[in-house]
Amino acid sequence: MAVKLRLKRMGRSHGAFFRLSAIDSRSPRDGRVIEELGHYDPRNKEQPKQFVANLERCRYWLDKGAVPSETVSSLLKKSGVEHKMLRLPKPGKPKVAPAPAGGAAAPAEGAAAPAAAPAAAPAAAAATAPATEQAATA
Repeated sequence: MAVKLRLKRMGRSHGAFFRLSAIDSRSPRDGRVIEELGHYDPRNKEQPKQFVANLERCRYWLDKGAVPSETVSSLLKKSGVEHKMLRLPKPGKPKVAPAPAGGAAAPAEGAAAPAAAPAAAPAAAAATAPATEQAATA
């Protein structure tokens, strides 16, 4: 049985809090749990009361092969748990969103590109015009 350490959503709408649980990976997010390990209340401003967990039992489940979610990994890391199973983002450059295909040129080239684009547009329209005339006659 594959076990995961996940957050189980509870509370009311717009006022959620979460329970840290050891759950069978095949069960739904708010389904049956194997063991409750703590709770996380993101609305609580007091840092010590925001995330409360039984760290000894969390380490036990991590040693047994439980895979934590990314959020649980970051919460456990902040509370001082060091383990090889914690899935944390790799240090280094942050991922940059890919640039659009046509507009990702260097600034020096970017100034010349808009001037060249209007000249290319009529040429492209002229190239497609004979093709449509041939299609109409056929």
